Amino acid sequence: MTPEIVRLIPMVALIIIGCFGLLNSKNILNSLFSLDVIDTATISIFVLIAAGNGFQTPIVSTLRYSSYSDPYPQAIILTAIVIGFATQALLCSVALRLGRSSPLLRYKDLER
Repeated sequence: MTPEIVRLIPMVALIIIGCFGLLNSKNILNSLFSLDVIDTATISIFVLIAAGNGFQTPIVSTLRYSSYSDPYPQAIILTAIVIGFATQALLCSVALRLGRSSPLLRYKDLER
């Protein structure tokens, strides 16, 4: 097994745990935590893939194209982090609003 696959195993395990928690949750807050685990694991996979090419910043020097890292995946990862944070904030505000009518936030109580 290559080192990249060994590093990928915990992230895939986190995605599986998040999906299991999302499918088996009976509470909105547990679903939110599971979505956050899935989001974090997905971003970690993107970071692992993007960091594999190079380790230097893309600054022009005498050595051209030696081992530069690509800045585009880094920008996409930062965008994914911001979108994930905004989604979590929106879902937390919806859960807070729903908590006024049903304090336990169980799906069975909200369906009534």
